[in-house]
Amino acid sequence: MARRISTARVREPAPIIDLAEARLRRATRGSVSPASDSARSARTAVATCAITAPVLRLPVARPSAPKTPAVTKPRGGVRHQFTELRTALADGWEIVQPIFARPLWTVPDNSATAFNFVLRRETDTRLVTVPEGRTVERFIRDRELVVDYRR
Repeated sequence: MARRISTARVREPAPIIDLAEARLRRATRGSVSPASDSARSARTAVATCAITAPVLRLPVARPSAPKTPAVTKPRGGVRHQFTELRTALADGWEIVQPIFARPLWTVPDNSATAFNFVLRRETDTRLVTVPEGRTVERFIRDRELVVDYRR
């Protein structure tokens, strides 16, 4: 199939008209008394170029965020995190020492510390991060766990 090439040339670009200006001119066209010929020709040019079609609103399909499992949701507070640690220990997980004490990443100035507990059960490994608090520090002291405070 042969490809056709257009040889048409545009001698004069189409006028660019602001839509608000076109509406204003169209509205004033009926209320103004007859004006000079140049004004009429300008109005005629605007009227022929203005688009009078109604604006349609089409529905926009927005992708919904995928549901994340409950395990990856952010958790709140020392109590909730510590409860998660105690529940894991009750379910048979064991703490791998040392516990890593690192700055809490949600605090911009590194003023808060979080304890990272590595837990192991059979062939599985998981990490539970608990923000510092008296209860957590007492838990570590009572069990004589080794803590690595390197930053």
